[in-house]
Amino acid sequence: MTETQIRKLTSRLSETEYGTIRTFALRLVRNHALAEEFTQEAVLHLLEHEKKTGQEIEKTKPWLYRTIRNLIFDWFRRQKKHAEICAFLTYWTPEHTPASASEEVQKKENTEMLLQKLDQLPLRHREAVRLKFQEELTYEEIAEVLGISRAGVGRLLSEAIGKLREMLKDGE
Repeated sequence: MTETQIRKLTSRLSETEYGTIRTFALRLVRNHALAEEFTQEAVLHLLEHEKKTGQEIEKTKPWLYRTIRNLIFDWFRRQKKHAEICAFLTYWTPEHTPASASEEVQKKENTEMLLQKLDQLPLRHREAVRLKFQEELTYEEIAEVLGISRAGVGRLLSEAIGKLREMLKDGE
């Protein structure tokens, strides 16, 4: 990467955005070195794409999410580690800190149950749920990452939440 490219990128991609993208990659591969490698590769793809087309990508963040996702899935396919592709969907860290030990236990049990049910959803539904609620992307950003329309994102999320609700009722 040339010094000019680094300066150009630094002006467009804040440390926070880079960190967010790297965290997304880390959640997919669960390996810091690989996550960093995929993040850097995605950024290089961004620069190469812009150089090739002569146009700056307006929505950098969703473009990088989609690129990292594609790079990682390609890597998983090459490694023939299908189980790991599904395993990334089991990562979820609640942000609320319970007030008591019993609340902590209940929250852990609820989280485990939710993750088990989430794993039963089709891959596209799981991806949409993760991108919306874990990565906190907008419908537009999710649409770009998944390569579908905004309405398609709404449909996927609605179906996923409905299925989760049914599964959780059946599990009680």
